[in-house]
Amino acid sequence: MQGKPAFASKITGMLLELSPAQLLLLLASEDSLRARVEEAMELIIAHGRENGADSILDLGLLDTSDKAQDNRKRHGSSRSVVDMELDDADDSDDNAPLFYQPGKRGFYSPRPGKNTEARLNCFRNIGRILGLCLLQNELCPITLNRHVIKVLLGRKVNWHDFAFFDPVMYESLRQLIRHAQTGEADAVFAAMDLAFAIDLCKEEGSGQVELLAGGVNMPVTPLNVYEYVRKYAEHRMLVVAEQPLHAMRKGLLDVLPKNSLEDLTAEDFRLLVNGCGEVNVQMLISFTSFNDESGENAEKLLQFKRWFWSIVEKMSMTERQDLVYFWTSSPSLPASEEGFQPMPSITIRPPDDQHLPTANTCISRLYVPLYSSKQILKQKLLLAIKTKNFGFV
Repeated sequence: MQGKPAFASKITGMLLELSPAQLLLLLASEDSLRARVEEAMELIIAHGRENGADSILDLGLLDTSDKAQDNRKRHGSSRSVVDMELDDADDSDDNAPLFYQPGKRGFYSPRPGKNTEARLNCFRNIGRILGLCLLQNELCPITLNRHVIKVLLGRKVNWHDFAFFDPVMYESLRQLIRHAQTGEADAVFAAMDLAFAIDLCKEEGSGQVELLAGGVNMPVTPLNVYEYVRKYAEHRMLVVAEQPLHAMRKGLLDVLPKNSLEDLTAEDFRLLVNGCGEVNVQMLISFTSFNDESGENAEKLLQFKRWFWSIVEKMSMTERQDLVYFWTSSPSLPASEEGFQPMPSITIRPPDDQHLPTANTCISRLYVPLYSSKQILKQKLLLAIKTKNFGFV
């Protein structure tokens, strides 16, 4: 408003007509605010020439009605910066990742976005992929929160499932219940000043929501704390993502008959879909067979196998997962032998200290030259894992 101080009060008044959400969005960007003020000045000047400055508010500059849009078009501005910023925010929200990590890293829950038909169809397709993984004994790389799995299986989600969703908040709510059982409960709850309303994070939709009708004016007390805790957990786990969860289950049932899920627990589902997160070396040994293409004697081959498994046993868990991923295209082992299609194998190639091991993940086969020492084998194997030296040999 530099150079036009007379317009300051008018522009300020126009800005104050915005909703709080629009105003916060505008104030978050200095460039957007500056552009918005310049646009307002141009419209004030143009409108003032025609109708007098006193009728400037009739422009509906900050309004989104059809009449306001017509006014803007007549004066050379069809869209405000606020409109464009809000449109960008909507697009961004709906194009955001389909999942987020509400608590423990590595465990995912659906992120609803705007719940558009296209986005919900993506969730349904994810359900179909999970169904195909179960049908064909394949592992899926996404690890879902426990309550998501229970919804997919048609099981009842309870308060204790919240411990897997948001462990920190679960513990806070559990302490709240404990406070309700003490002699000073009334004073403690009065000091906390809680109500049946919660503020959601961006991934869950943002803004404040009421857990019950009129909840913002309903204090949490020792007498109703159990209902508060239950409603809190239910809203964040189920209500927020109701449509994506329903779409995922629908997709799962597109592939599998409903009765095929009846005997599965959440833990069974996770093992079948995600495998064993920790790579157990003894289990891997029991699954693996060796093929010899080196032409060397049995003693050298036995020594080589001992070197290989000794190196794997001393790897960190991350290195083991990287090895299994390099070898089979999945960082986890299946829950049982039937999960490997085909079973993992290692082909020992002729002696060669120059080349790295390679892998054919389609058949879960590792090709390793017969290196001259254990140290060279270790160096080459770790380097191959890091460079992901896949190949058909």
